[in-house]
Amino acid sequence: MTDTNTKVITLTGDSLVAYVNDYMPLINRGEKTRTDMILDAGYVYDSGKAMYTQFYTELLRAKGVPAVTDTDAADVEYEDLSTEEQELYDAITHLLGSKWAHEETIEFMDELDQIGINSARQFEDAYEYTHDSYSAYAEKEFAEYFCIEVMNVQIPDIVLSAVDWQDVWDHNLRYDYNCIETNNGTFFFRSY
Repeated sequence: MTDTNTKVITLTGDSLVAYVNDYMPLINRGEKTRTDMILDAGYVYDSGKAMYTQFYTELLRAKGVPAVTDTDAADVEYEDLSTEEQELYDAITHLLGSKWAHEETIEFMDELDQIGINSARQFEDAYEYTHDSYSAYAEKEFAEYFCIEVMNVQIPDIVLSAVDWQDVWDHNLRYDYNCIETNNGTFFFRSY
């Protein structure tokens, strides 16, 4: 009989500091992300999401830094970002305003990296559209927006209601655009 209840080990103390020191070269070379580092260190919610605040709080504690607030931990993590990553972080904050928590911005940066966007300039060049929900309806609405607003296609009202916008997305636009779904909405970017 196989035991399926394997316990994930969460690194702390000197083990965590050594782990981070060994992991950072992988991040700097682009082989891994900060989210990978946090997950691999055992800081994982039941949902599979990374525990950013808990990870950085424990890392600071392990390094002997006095107890900090979540804001202090976010500031430390921000300072640990490269200049290019800080510029991307700032561009996301500028575009999306105060709508995002620090952890959400870091996770979004990892998602952007997955589609080849890792600088503020690429982010600003590729950004196309935001839909407030994270449902499949966002793809339909983007397809309609793209055809009518961007391409300036004049579709007669009698035909407009018969257009299958999801089909337009599925068969045409999804090859040229990427979308990232978050709890704050769905974001569309030109493929990079």
